[in-house]
Amino acid sequence: MRNKTDRNDARGIAELVRLGWFRKVFVKSDAAQRTRMLLVSRSHLLGKSQDIENCIRGSLKVFGLRTGAVTKKGFEDRVLELVAGDQSLIAIVKPLLRARRAITEAFERLDRLCIQLARRDPICRRLMTVPGVGVIVALTYVTGVDAPERFKRSRDVGAHFGLTPKRYSSGQIDYDGRISRCEDEMVRTALYQAAHVLMHHGR
Repeated sequence: MRNKTDRNDARGIAELVRLGWFRKVFVKSDAAQRTRMLLVSRSHLLGKSQDIENCIRGSLKVFGLRTGAVTKKGFEDRVLELVAGDQSLIAIVKPLLRARRAITEAFERLDRLCIQLARRDPICRRLMTVPGVGVIVALTYVTGVDAPERFKRSRDVGAHFGLTPKRYSSGQIDYDGRISRCEDEMVRTALYQAAHVLMHHGR
């Protein structure tokens, strides 16, 4: 509409519906939405924990204090060991460590929920028999597909998740480009990670 108003928008939508110029959108089930919320929340907590670790590492590096290679559980003890005797650094670092500890505990709780959910789902258990496919990859893929019957062919699944190459064909020009990257980025990332493990670490 040349003049955009609520009345014109409503009229335009009514015309689209009347003429059938629309495409139906699949709405995921409530269970899939809840599982996706769990996965996204877990991912956010993991990212925040890593951000705090990187902040501490970068800040201490300025003073010549390097944490080096250390496990997740040993990170806090290593940092306290480095700043021991410097009260100003201790006062700055301790609140960050407390926040990281709380975030890590929350992350572990959500991670256990993911494991329990995957164990109860027979499809997830079947997917996890594939090398490189773990709890997170299986749950992400299952929630992404949600209803397999909506795909007429198995090859449609790859196109749905943006894993098929774009194609440009005009006249004498015909070439395939990069993958389209349509739809669910989370599923693409999970499948890429699983494929990487399968190709480089699997037997």
